[in-house]
This record gives sequence, C-alpha cells and structure tokens, in this order.
Amino acid sequence: MAVTPIAVENGKAGQKVERKLLMTFVDVSDTAATPEWELQGRSVEDASVEYNHDTNSTTDILGKVDVDIGVAMPQLTMDPNTLRMGQKLNAKLVDIERRGAISELSTFSVLQVYAFLSDEGAGPFEADKYDNCSIIPTSLGGSSYVGMPFELHLSADRTAGTATITAGTGAGLATATFTAADAD
Repeated sequence: MAVTPIAVENGKAGQKVERKLLMTFVDVSDTAATPEWELQGRSVEDASVEYNHDTNSTTDILGKVDVDIGVAMPQLTMDPNTLRMGQKLNAKLVDIERRGAISELSTFSVLQVYAFLSDEGAGPFEADKYDNCSIIPTSLGGSSYVGMPFELHLSADRTAGTATITAGTGAGLATATFTAADAD
C-alpha cells in the first residue's frame, strides 16, 4: 500500500503544515442518507486528536523493556466552543442536554479530513468517516458569551476514503463531501 505524501497547495519543500488543514466535520443532518458535514473548531485556538493508546511495559530477565500497545481510543476536546447563530451541532447538543436524552450523545458521525494528504495538495484529500461517535458537552455558560465545550470521542467504526472540500462563503464555513474508498 502506497503512503500518500504530505503536500499542500503551492507548497515548497520543508514548508510547515498549517493546523487548519486537519479538519473535523460532524454530520448535523436529520438523516444519515444525506449527510450534512458541519466544520468544527470556530473560536477554538488549540485542538489535537489524543490517541490514548493503552500501554503496558514489562522488563524481561535480560533487562530489556517491551511495550505492548493497545488499540487507540482517540478523542478531541473543543474548548472553548462559543455558541453562534446558525451552528447546528451546538443547537443539537443544547437540545439533547435539555431533554436529558443522553443516549443520543453516542450517535454522531464524524469526518476527519487530512487536507495535507493528497498527491498535489489540491484534493481530493485522504479522510476517515467514523460512525457512532460520542460528543459529550462538559459545561454550558461562560463570562461574556455562552460557551459549550465538548469532548469528541471517535469510535472504532471507521471508513477510509477521500473528501472534497467546498470553501465557505461570507460567514459560512467550508463543507465536505465524502467518498468511501470502496465506492470508487
């Protein structure tokens, strides 16, 4: 299997990859048949996917250390997450919390787009779609504006593929279209 090179549009050797090229979208549609991918991260200054591998180290009788690495349990924290007009995910999260429908917090589809992984840096880009992800609000409130930070836990229900990105217009954020690898 060939590894997709790290490339950015009009990039030069040694150029750093900007954080905005690692994109996280959540399906905010009412039906899975027609996903509506909403880009996350507006107002968030720092967010990283924490892989959270379970590890177990042992030292053998020769003094050598072996490390067993378990499956990843990736999560991403969006904090702060300021509520804004028109944000569908935030409206859904507020609604779920108000109704106490906690089981709905584990029913999200998430699209992780690596907009720095493509042959020429212009797309389509490598992407992974995760189904049955959990999005857990951690609080609601703030000082000047209302915030609802959340933890996003990616599931093991992953489909590899590619995504094309459509730039947002005006105050609108970019959107994505996902194609599963086996759908080609």
